[in-house]
Amino acid sequence: MLACLACFLTLQVPLEQPPRLRTVLPNGAVTLVEKVPGAKTIAVQLFASSRGTEETPITNGLRHLLEHLIAKGPKGDLDRRLERAGGFLTAETTRDAMVFKLSLPVGKLDLGIKCLTELMQAPDITTESIKHEADILDQEAALRDDSAKFSAAAWFQAYGESGLDPAGNLDVIRDATPAMLKSIHKIQFSGSNLVIAVAGDLDLDKTTNAFSSLLMSAPKTTVVPHVRKEGVGGTTTVEALGLAYAVPVPGFRKPETVARLAAALALASESDHCYVIYTPSNNPGLITIGRSEDKPGLARAVSTAKPEQLYSRGRILAKAWISRMLNTPEQIAGIRGLLIVNAIDLKPDTLIENLNAMTFKQFTAAVDFFRSSDAIVVNGR
Repeated sequence: MLACLACFLTLQVPLEQPPRLRTVLPNGAVTLVEKVPGAKTIAVQLFASSRGTEETPITNGLRHLLEHLIAKGPKGDLDRRLERAGGFLTAETTRDAMVFKLSLPVGKLDLGIKCLTELMQAPDITTESIKHEADILDQEAALRDDSAKFSAAAWFQAYGESGLDPAGNLDVIRDATPAMLKSIHKIQFSGSNLVIAVAGDLDLDKTTNAFSSLLMSAPKTTVVPHVRKEGVGGTTTVEALGLAYAVPVPGFRKPETVARLAAALALASESDHCYVIYTPSNNPGLITIGRSEDKPGLARAVSTAKPEQLYSRGRILAKAWISRMLNTPEQIAGIRGLLIVNAIDLKPDTLIENLNAMTFKQFTAAVDFFRSSDAIVVNGR
């Protein structure tokens, strides 16, 4: 009987893996792997925090320039090699992090490991490569849409030099030196500033071990972050068509943040062709509503809004906004990686919990905030 029982136990199916696995390494780097059963792609994203390299007037745009140089890969052909294998790479620089996003076919995880190995290397930077990339950034700046211009103006009005646009100042970028960029790379790619987030139909343990081995090579350092002060209201203008309202928000954890997000989404739904911009952050940030067409539509929606008519809609729209961030492997890796690189314990659940607990009083205060003197109004001209 005992022999039969022992045989039965050895035939039991192993326990299923949890839906995700987060690993904090000794050097402070973090890997986050989430299993998405049946996913048709694999998302592999590398986040390098801006802690210790935040924008200042004399460095404004250097992180963006460095991101462009890194994304080329050591031989300048990383994107082309990826595309030949059926994948692709995008990169961006935000106020809180530099992000490299790989979208890969199923079964090509080894390609992702190889690509991230290249992206983590310090690039070979010359004065010629800086000049060439500065010309590309100049062209990129000319193509920026109006929403980006309104958002940048609102950030500077609210936070001054702590809200500088990470797209950068072209004069600063053109004056960059290889030594300046190497210094920024050394800080951004230290262990405590790095996160790799992976999502797809993957084995959690094998994937975690593979990317953790890669991150272990990053040096362990202590980086002191710059914390933004509370934003202030005011009025400013921008050379673009339209109108925007923005409100400062505290960090991602605070109930006021989700209330103002719900209010922004509800207000934007009152007028056609409106956009809402919010990038989750552990730092004080900004939520912007804008409209690039005729001004009266958005202005009227904000000034005449009745919270009692918008409360339920705001909750529904905010819930949908959060749900959209967790739809695909790319979105899952993006939001979870961004939150972890801000603070190791941040997760989307925090926003969901605050939304579920949001009261009508909190929502009303958020709507009123958009039409108060504490809001930022950006006028186009």
